[in-house]
Amino acid sequence: MIRKLEKYKFFSLIVALTLLVGCREEFNPNIAPTDTNLLVVEGYISTNSQKSTINLSRTSSLVESFLPVETGAIVILNGENSGTWNFIEEIPGQYTLTADLPMNQAYRLSIQLRNNEGYISDLMQPIVSPEISKLKYVKNDSGVSVQVDLQGNEEATFFLWQYEEDWIFRSAIGTNYIYNRATGEIEETTPETTISRCFANNKVQRISIENSGRFNNFNISDKEITLIPNLSEKLAVRYSILVKQVAIGREAFDFWEIMRKNSEDIGGIFSPLPSLIGGNISKVGSENEKAIGYVSMGVISESRMYINNQDVSPWQVFIPEYEGCTARLDTIRPNRYAEVFGQGNLMPVNPIFNDVNILPVAFRSAPAFCVDCTLRGTKAEPSFWEN
Repeated sequence: MIRKLEKYKFFSLIVALTLLVGCREEFNPNIAPTDTNLLVVEGYISTNSQKSTINLSRTSSLVESFLPVETGAIVILNGENSGTWNFIEEIPGQYTLTADLPMNQAYRLSIQLRNNEGYISDLMQPIVSPEISKLKYVKNDSGVSVQVDLQGNEEATFFLWQYEEDWIFRSAIGTNYIYNRATGEIEETTPETTISRCFANNKVQRISIENSGRFNNFNISDKEITLIPNLSEKLAVRYSILVKQVAIGREAFDFWEIMRKNSEDIGGIFSPLPSLIGGNISKVGSENEKAIGYVSMGVISESRMYINNQDVSPWQVFIPEYEGCTARLDTIRPNRYAEVFGQGNLMPVNPIFNDVNILPVAFRSAPAFCVDCTLRGTKAEPSFWEN
């Protein structure tokens, strides 16, 4: 559900012990293969015809940079009283379902892997999340804090939040010109060919949970979902955040609280390893052998907010990748366009005119990474974007 349980601090205990004894000699822990090849199950099942996604993968060692996906599985949702729904593998390791599911019964998720191993969830009771009362932002000394207010209740007491960020950013050096390799000429850009304004997004997020039972009348106020730090380019032009609020059960809350402590607090000597945390998915025939992850289900509450640069002005931006970006001083005339701009490493930026021609007679150049924003993002405007 949180992208991603990956790496997750698998060896927090080992790292802590290593730090205690220092680096006096090489330490090669003997890790059982089963501890680095556990099934990871991530997802949330929506009951109100929104797309539900279950991601299946395997844990890996610290030296690997990705989680191997689990393909070819059969994923089925079974109603306790009636109904069976089959997930479809849309892309490798990602299984989806879009269905209107009855709220008046519990469900089990079953997973059969290609090697015929079977996994099954505990009974899951759908929970409807209350609406987000208010999605807001507060500028403080650290940056801009995105917060929610909501009213919980006895049925929906524990909450988990996900979010998706999108923002507009600009290249370090703007240009209204682009080199056409086909014609060997430099042309003015159009709205379709501009490379100075792009969109970026962030799907990786920290774990954010809360227990409304800690507050008077289950009322949660000023819960921070994320902090946009000072100097972030996210607020350079226009920023959007979609917050998804999920009501979960007590057991799910306890699981995500342990995950939060291990991922954000980095754990300690006595932090539980993932193989000991488990979740609500057990291996068939071996209830003590669990997959890593916790699947919940119900109705999600969503809210989107936009923040413009002028809303938080003054807002300075520093982009480390653009440090040192400057236009070169040498003048590139037409007879050198193909030589200088043909490989794509340099791009035309500052046009040079004379008193006779109304069109540029030469250009200065700059590194493509400083000029072409598509090297860090995309020109495609998100389908939901509002200007």
